[in-house]
Amino acid sequence: MEFILDFDLQGKNHIVNIHLHHEQGATFYRAVIDEDHAIDYYRQENGTLKPVLSSIVDNDLVNAIATRLLEQLHRKGNGFSSVS
Repeated sequence: MEFILDFDLQGKNHIVNIHLHHEQGATFYRAVIDEDHAIDYYRQENGTLKPVLSSIVDNDLVNAIATRLLEQLHRKGNGFSSVS
């Protein structure tokens, strides 16, 4: 699954590519901000996302991506909100 988040935050437009990954039994979503910045969001049992940063990224941007990622996943009706 791949999709794009396009949103404004603090007067700046952000276009973030999201890619679904499965690795060592874990499912996570990689948000690619630019060539040097990516955030992996791991699915938690309670339905939230835990960000793992590869470099320093603005905390507001990390939270904004997580919020929009959850909204997108719920909209697609893929069962993301269910706890397994």
